[in-house]
Amino acid sequence: MFAKVLIDIKHEEVNRFFDYIIPSDMIDDLSRGMRVIVPFGNQTRMGYVISIIDHSDQATKEIIELLDVIPTIQEETFVLIDYLLQETNDLYSAIFETVVPSELTMDYFLEIRIVKPDIIDKDFYKVFDKNGVLRLSKSNHTYDYKIRKYVKLNALEVQPLWRQKATEKQLFAYQFNTRHHYERINQYPELDLLSDRHYLKHELNDFGLTDGKINTLVKHHVLMKEKVQINREIKHVYELKDKNVSLTKKQQLVYDNFANRKHEGKTYLLKGVTGSGKTELYLKWIFDVLNEHKQVLILVPEITLIAPMAHRLESAFGKIAIYHSQLSKGERFDQYMKVKRGEINIVLGTRSAVFLPLEQLGLIIIDEEHDTSYEQLEHVIYDAREVAKIRAEYHQCPLILGSATPSISTMYQALEGPIQLLTLDERPFDIEQPSLTFVDMREELRQKNTSMFSKLLKDSIQDRLDKQEQIMILFNRKGYAPFVMCRQCGYVPTCPTCGISLTYYQTNNRLKCHYCGYEESYSHTCTECHQQTMKPVGVGIEQVEREIEKIFPHADVIRMDANVTKTKGSHELIWHDFQNQKADILLGTQMIAKGLDFPNVTLVGVLMADLMLKTPSYRASEDAFMLLTQVAGRSGRTKHGEVIIQGYDLAHFAIKDVELGYDTFYKEALYERKISGYEPFNHVYQIRAEGLGYLHTYQVLFTLKKKLELYDGITVLGPVPAYIKKKGDKFRFVMTIKSSLDSKEPIFKNMKLFKEESVNLRFYPLPDCL
Repeated sequence: MFAKVLIDIKHEEVNRFFDYIIPSDMIDDLSRGMRVIVPFGNQTRMGYVISIIDHSDQATKEIIELLDVIPTIQEETFVLIDYLLQETNDLYSAIFETVVPSELTMDYFLEIRIVKPDIIDKDFYKVFDKNGVLRLSKSNHTYDYKIRKYVKLNALEVQPLWRQKATEKQLFAYQFNTRHHYERINQYPELDLLSDRHYLKHELNDFGLTDGKINTLVKHHVLMKEKVQINREIKHVYELKDKNVSLTKKQQLVYDNFANRKHEGKTYLLKGVTGSGKTELYLKWIFDVLNEHKQVLILVPEITLIAPMAHRLESAFGKIAIYHSQLSKGERFDQYMKVKRGEINIVLGTRSAVFLPLEQLGLIIIDEEHDTSYEQLEHVIYDAREVAKIRAEYHQCPLILGSATPSISTMYQALEGPIQLLTLDERPFDIEQPSLTFVDMREELRQKNTSMFSKLLKDSIQDRLDKQEQIMILFNRKGYAPFVMCRQCGYVPTCPTCGISLTYYQTNNRLKCHYCGYEESYSHTCTECHQQTMKPVGVGIEQVEREIEKIFPHADVIRMDANVTKTKGSHELIWHDFQNQKADILLGTQMIAKGLDFPNVTLVGVLMADLMLKTPSYRASEDAFMLLTQVAGRSGRTKHGEVIIQGYDLAHFAIKDVELGYDTFYKEALYERKISGYEPFNHVYQIRAEGLGYLHTYQVLFTLKKKLELYDGITVLGPVPAYIKKKGDKFRFVMTIKSSLDSKEPIFKNMKLFKEESVNLRFYPLPDCL
């Protein structure tokens, strides 16, 4: 018997399956989807078993080790892999790396062992441990020369080793032995407090047993010591407290409408205005699915929304699995294993949780479905909403897309196509939508107000502070200033890799690139003209924070942006503190705009609202409208609220329609899309070319454009320089494809014709990835 194996190396040359002999002792245990260790060239690598075959003319080597008891890649996951392969044309190994948690992949290293110590020179001998062993990662080439030298002399032995990146956590635990024969047991009254369960050492210490006493009791077999598995539980700052909520008539109608058709396995759009009680409906539907002994997957777009949703779910249903990128490797591994073993029936996570191995799915919920955070824009590109549709179809279970501001494409499908529309058009308990005021900051300037806050917003903030009510301020720009510039010669520091201007962060006096993470220290001295004339230009969120503290010195302010939410649990702490009114003002970027429910917030202010329309994307108007509408919905959840939107150019329909409502915006935006030929009327893709020669790179992409334009139904825009025009020593161009064809095969076929070493072509199935 033989196995076709995919090796975990991302390279075009190994983008295929390799045949291996299955050892006789593995034949009964090995199955498709399992991870194995195999010899590969002069390496030892992990691979995935794709199929088992009876005959092979290529297999010469045996599988070394079987890593799984049950397959890591389930049959459903193979369906998702095939879908991603068709959508992206990426490497097999890259797609497998996307659907399999990184904690289940391998770290590779070499174990160097001294065989003849007398030959090894003293300086090199010092780098080995007391057992004469040195472990090196395969990327560490510091000692390559000496290792090769001594291997030839047979003084060193080199063995390749591997280790899974995360494993179960095990600790020593102690259990009371009722059959002991220790005569001095009366000296340990603390033992009377123990039951027959296992105790960790710190728990025994809490009972009064010191480490010395524990060692003595182990020695005399009173306490039995053994290793036990420890689950790394995710700690929360909130207390579990469920709301007893009765559905309103409107909610009940929507609930009944869905409940009567939920076994049809369709996709539903729950369009409900902000504060209309979508979460209450989610909970009712989840309860029904759990009663059918099925599982539920709930996705939220950002880690910010994990804590409030987890609070509601755990209060109502008990233990759930939580999965997102800010967990530690060990925590993610434990959550994954709970899901894989079928121990958990509710999974809550961000985008990557869509691939978790739930075998009894009965319902998938995607909250805030309009959010572009569901799109993975790096490595293998995918849309978690589309992957969820594949999973819902596979399990024949309903998929619910929830939003107050559905994406234009989703709403179009709900009105014209396969998605079923469910509507909640009012807040419960006669709570009105907040009042809305637009402030033209050009008029403020004419009245000599040079502050970033209008007089109306200042007065309204002070009014809420006096009433001990809370305020949220949205300013969607990170850092202290967008860039710094020399006022003498005009020099602007840029990223050496991306060529984009560096953003200034006053908190740590650093300049940072938002694309690759490069950073450097900020100095007032210009590196070009050597004058002390470097100054920040423009406004960033840190500057807004200082202005608020200056105008309202007695107000407690919390800032929430990417720079202050890097540490584990920071999102939840900010949410919890503001929820419990430990601050008066929450200032943030777009991460504060959606899904959060703060009962005491009665004022929302938006600074420079028109800034959101300046991004180079055909979705800019949609993104701006949704962000403004969502943040406006944070105000007045339990009592009358107010929203003040400031800007310098408020005439655009995406801003005006925040007051007129979603339906008005949808009609205007759809007309704009139809005229331009963008989604939902055409598929929109992009291709990026990256090469060493400026002209040659452009010519390759231009020639590809001419080939693609021969197909009916395909229109190509560009090529144009990419937003990041040059990265490292490579020039970058991009072209946009509008296609009415359902298949991407013409694009992939022609991309292969132009494949060459000097120019890399990359296909992007989602627009605005670059």
